[in-house]
Amino acid sequence: MYHLMQRRLSGLVSLPCGACGALAVHSSEPLCAACWGGIYLAADPKPISLSFTAEGSSWLPYGIPEVKRVMGALKFRGHDRLALQLGLAMSRALPRPEVDVLVPVPLSPVRQYLRGYNQAERIAQGLHLGWGVPVATDLLHRRGWTSAKQSARTEAERQKIYGAYQARADPQWRGVRIALIDDTLTTGSTLNAAAEECIKKAKVAEVVPLTLAYATRRGR
Repeated sequence: MYHLMQRRLSGLVSLPCGACGALAVHSSEPLCAACWGGIYLAADPKPISLSFTAEGSSWLPYGIPEVKRVMGALKFRGHDRLALQLGLAMSRALPRPEVDVLVPVPLSPVRQYLRGYNQAERIAQGLHLGWGVPVATDLLHRRGWTSAKQSARTEAERQKIYGAYQARADPQWRGVRIALIDDTLTTGSTLNAAAEECIKKAKVAEVVPLTLAYATRRGR
């Protein structure tokens, strides 16, 4: 209901910027001009290469204040349209990968229910608008019912991410090249675990990791 009301209001008045709260220049824009400018100035693509993936890319360094604000908005404040627009902007900034389909990393059912959407899926939809590559949400699924309280897990518990994903063993995926989409790259364990499952279970030919942002060292 909140998202429906927000979309209707956006056609009538200028809504606050999803990151800093200032009024957006255009009612259809999720960010103000200053925040968009900060995002583009901060952009510093980083290559991603993991055990079970080909080389991919991440677009924005998480340590920049503007990036932190927009990531918080799309993950914790219900700005799903912002995730879509950032995905579209990312598609214009990065070269289109040689893949057949975009696959968002799934959330646990509880987390997706509480958030109302999967931000990785919205980012993938934005990439689709820019690249024309289809999005598939039926290849990969998240096992279990992980809750938001588990965000403060120990490193040993984080290793349990391996086995958290389940890919469909369907002939349609055999030999397909996929781009695996997530919002943030930290250790890479999530992307690597999901890629391993897609390769071993679904028999995809190649996995290219793509994330909107990546963790940076303190002080950068």
